[in-house]
Amino acid sequence: MFKLSVVVTPVEAEFKAVARVRTLKEAAEKVAEHGFEGVELSLLDPKAYEPGALERVLSEHSLELPAFSTGLNFLRYGYSLSSPDPSLREAAVKRLKDFVDLAEPLGAGVVVGLMRGKTLGGLSREDAYRLMLRGLREVCRYAEEKGVAVLFEPLNRYETDLVNTVDEGLRVLEEIGSPALKLLLDTFHMNIEEARIEESVRRAKGKIGHFHVADSNRLAPGMGHLDFRSILGALKDTGYTGFLSVEVVIKPSLEAVLETAARTLKPIIEELK
Repeated sequence: MFKLSVVVTPVEAEFKAVARVRTLKEAAEKVAEHGFEGVELSLLDPKAYEPGALERVLSEHSLELPAFSTGLNFLRYGYSLSSPDPSLREAAVKRLKDFVDLAEPLGAGVVVGLMRGKTLGGLSREDAYRLMLRGLREVCRYAEEKGVAVLFEPLNRYETDLVNTVDEGLRVLEEIGSPALKLLLDTFHMNIEEARIEESVRRAKGKIGHFHVADSNRLAPGMGHLDFRSILGALKDTGYTGFLSVEVVIKPSLEAVLETAARTLKPIIEELK
């Protein structure tokens, strides 16, 4: 059945929906104290981290690392698979391959969210989409060789114009045709883009590699109006048994987020067993 993780970053993030922490050790201690089973890391340069060191910190607290989030690289450097600038596209592919290298020994996936980019610089939306597919295909070929999952996340229309819905995400998987490529579904984005979250989740059966949870206002589950019992029931119907990773605006504190998310989600997880 589902396990809980939370997205944290040990760097000064520009993206509000991650917890900024001084060290991974500090985060691991807090997360474990609240009964979470994993930590998802949002990083800039994966080459700055040594897999063995990460594994030692996590194992001390019996935590897993389900995925690496990569979007800070778009926000900080503009690295994008669909950029009109070839150098930024090349940098995006290289950076994602570096994440695959870090993920391989840790058994983690690599998220492609903001790094798919959006339509810019006079490109048509179709041209930007095709550039995105070209770069994503190269990353997936590399990930296949390493046995690493690439987790593609449909994002809402206010963050990108490229792949907003679950159905559009399924089209990407079909066009790429790689066994390494899976969908990352996020309740915050689905609340904006999907007519019914539960139906969209069920349509992705067999294609879901990771799952982000945030309430309707992007705060911790339990701080908005989403029906997580119904959503997670639909997720169970798909056969997914991985992590529910809390990716939220950290208010009023990381401790409050962990406490509220655990109080909201753990009883539902128990009911669904």
